[in-house]
Amino acid sequence: MNGRERTLNFMNGEKVDYIPFHPLVMQYAAEYADIPFRDYCLDYRKQCNAMITFAEEFGVDWFHPSGFAYCEAGAYGMEIEFPENDCPYPKKHLILDFERDYKKIRKLDIKNNDAMMNRVRGVKYYKDTVGDEYFIAGHLEGPLAEYTDLRGISEGLIDLLDYEEELSEVFQIIVDNSKRWIDLQADAGAECISIGDAICSQISESMYLERIFPFHVQLIEHAKKAGVYTKFHICGDSSRILPHLIEAGANILDIDSLVKDVPSLVRRLGKNQVLCGNLDPVSVLRFGTPQMIEDEVKKIIDDTRGKCMIGGGCEIPKGTPSENMYTFLEAVKKYSN
Repeated sequence: MNGRERTLNFMNGEKVDYIPFHPLVMQYAAEYADIPFRDYCLDYRKQCNAMITFAEEFGVDWFHPSGFAYCEAGAYGMEIEFPENDCPYPKKHLILDFERDYKKIRKLDIKNNDAMMNRVRGVKYYKDTVGDEYFIAGHLEGPLAEYTDLRGISEGLIDLLDYEEELSEVFQIIVDNSKRWIDLQADAGAECISIGDAICSQISESMYLERIFPFHVQLIEHAKKAGVYTKFHICGDSSRILPHLIEAGANILDIDSLVKDVPSLVRRLGKNQVLCGNLDPVSVLRFGTPQMIEDEVKKIIDDTRGKCMIGGGCEIPKGTPSENMYTFLEAVKKYSN
């Protein structure tokens, strides 16, 4: 059974040889392939080849063509700095004065933007290279994450209070661009769209439901029409958000290691819905012992009763010992049955 078959069977509640292994790696994959992270972010072929090399060595079941959070932000016009071996960051934010700058968020000409099309090309490269051997997911930033990328986190969250009407317009533009990008990634071969909106864990449940959730619902419904699954990645303690995304029909929900009451989420899951996580990527996977990893894998499998694909609670950092990754997969196989 290959990674794609294992993932789809598991999501459908069908028999698998072992629980799908879905760690999130980016900097670690670049490090393992011995390429600069700048190249991983900017050259989709190098990124895809690094991920394929990593997956073949460590038994990973899925791919995603994403290396940095500012892909869309660059398309809107924000200048991005790409250090050789660290995460990209803004040279300066695009929206420095809200009332002056917010209309810079506009309909994007995606097909003529090289960075955004590189993600589409990355999906196609995976599809052409590994065919149906692995589960292939596209990726995009959610509306609040994208806005705070362009504005800055503190300023963006304050804007939620000060510019309700204007931000609703901004979020709709972002989501409309995302819908067209979903279509392009789906046409290239993605079976799932990963939506990263980590900053949502930093706002109240009521604000999330009023200001952001309706746009998440739009993305879920659009992905379904495009024939692809949705996967939400919201870092931090997203316990108050995940039940609403489950109800809205999201298919895969990443659970951070900070999410403690995982069994309560399992009880809410319906058909074609699973969790993914949630070993602490730093204290357990990067710095932990093989026995710690084995114990945590057993715990999450016991807690989720066949409804959680196994990965880290967030991105697994570079510098993680190879021995720990081998142990990680072997523990998944050991406790799956």
